Amino acid sequence: MKIKILFLLFLFLGLFSEGKQVLKNDSIKKGRVILVSSSLLGALSSSYLYIENSWWNEKQQSFHFDNGSDKVYALNVDKAGHFMGGLQAADVFSGSMRWAGMRKKQSLWYGAAFGSALQLAIEMKDAYAPYWGFSKWDLAIGSTGAFLPVIKYYSPTLNAIDIKLSYWKRHNTYWDLEAQRGKTPNKYAWQDDYVNQSYWLSVDLNYFNNNIPDWLNIAIGFGLDETQYLNSHGTKMGGNNEWYIALDYDIPKLLKKWNSPTAKKVKHWLNYFHFPAPTIRISPKTEFYPLFL
Repeated sequence: MKIKILFLLFLFLGLFSEGKQVLKNDSIKKGRVILVSSSLLGALSSSYLYIENSWWNEKQQSFHFDNGSDKVYALNVDKAGHFMGGLQAADVFSGSMRWAGMRKKQSLWYGAAFGSALQLAIEMKDAYAPYWGFSKWDLAIGSTGAFLPVIKYYSPTLNAIDIKLSYWKRHNTYWDLEAQRGKTPNKYAWQDDYVNQSYWLSVDLNYFNNNIPDWLNIAIGFGLDETQYLNSHGTKMGGNNEWYIALDYDIPKLLKKWNSPTAKKVKHWLNYFHFPAPTIRISPKTEFYPLFL
């Protein structure tokens, strides 16, 4: 219970301190700052209660670091998830602060700090969970994702790349292995189903050659196959990383005529997803997919 209170207090103080500092700037809309802070606090509290019951529901242990299983149980696909999580958390917070009147550069730094703090909070909880542990790599990679918008701001060439994700349930490996552990996860628990997740580095080809349609990108994908198994300690082992090359779409440019303020926000968030496209799997074996998600 003390950990729960400490965790929620940490989130509240972080959001409150943000609001207290930005209110010194007359251009900041005070009502919007209060609305943003309270909304984020509510959303994070709800998220905490959910993952408390889904990720951290086992009997807690004393603080400990990850014992090495973190590097094998999802073959680093989970690291891509941490990167994406840090990036999206930073994006939500910085975008909210800009809506409240903060300057872009300042909001990006605040977003990076928020995204990194959220990653730290997750690792602090993992540090007391029996199947997990505090992962320095998860923290570092998640924080790197949170700082990506700042890096892009100072290195505009990097705006030619986007990080995306896709999910399609092709295998039941995750549920089968959890059943062997005596667990019955929700059938919609896609966030832990790394076998069916793919993460993509999308490159804007038009940035380098303006003869190519500005909405057409090429993406390198990274995922995990279905050949994992449990060892005698209940740790996921085996499996192979899958690598892909695919066409990709720049959603804001593809839908450029849909340009209302609401449309711009919708397109911005849709662009985090890789949509079905012709794809070649290059590892562990080559295969062509007319459409792959």
